[in-house]
Amino acid sequence: MARHLWQIEIRVNDLQRSMAFFGQVFDWQVTPVSDDYAMVDTGQAPILSLWQIGESGMPLGVCHYVRSADCDADAAHAAKLGGKIAVEHSDVPGAGAWTDTLDPWLNELAFWQPAQDASPELSGSGLNPISWLELGAADLDAAMHYYGALVDWPFEIVEGMADYAVCNATQPGVGLVGGARGARLKGMTDYISVLDIAATCQAIRDNGGQVLAPPRDLGDGSLFALFLDPDQNRFGIVQPA
Repeated sequence: MARHLWQIEIRVNDLQRSMAFFGQVFDWQVTPVSDDYAMVDTGQAPILSLWQIGESGMPLGVCHYVRSADCDADAAHAAKLGGKIAVEHSDVPGAGAWTDTLDPWLNELAFWQPAQDASPELSGSGLNPISWLELGAADLDAAMHYYGALVDWPFEIVEGMADYAVCNATQPGVGLVGGARGARLKGMTDYISVLDIAATCQAIRDNGGQVLAPPRDLGDGSLFALFLDPDQNRFGIVQPA
């Protein structure tokens, strides 16, 4: 079975600023759990988090975690498939352990091995969940094989779209961009569903973010736009048709 994302971690420079930004723009329920970490409940899985990286040595960006029964074995498997281990076994006292990997195209995927078998109880509004994510790889076929072997993501080529494949067996779904456009993409991009894309774009600007381009039609009546949060992390927003 396809392995779902367990957690999406947004790495930031200023936790308080990011808590205010995402809480105000997207009505996300943000709960600080330490001076540098906060959990984010959108009302739908996966759970999100904000990490003020400080002097940890970790880069800004968005890290995606897959739940793992053995995070060391998963990291070793990624390396065997041609990826790299970015972070060796790291313990979180009382919570679990994790490893972090990069695929051959430098997309980051981490593995979370929880200490207890439990799922988070979600109580957020559910109005603006993460509904889709997209990653790029110059070699579409090789990337389809890599993620199929590593986390059982079954990708299918989209007819009529050059160098594009989708996996709808996960929550959220995953789009894979190949070819020249895939080679230009850096890291995964998370797309957030919104009810009013124009109002959301204005809220992003009002709260210190940057909308990269006006909303565009995806061809089916739905609209999308890309934006940067106050730390220059890239996201997308989608207004369904």
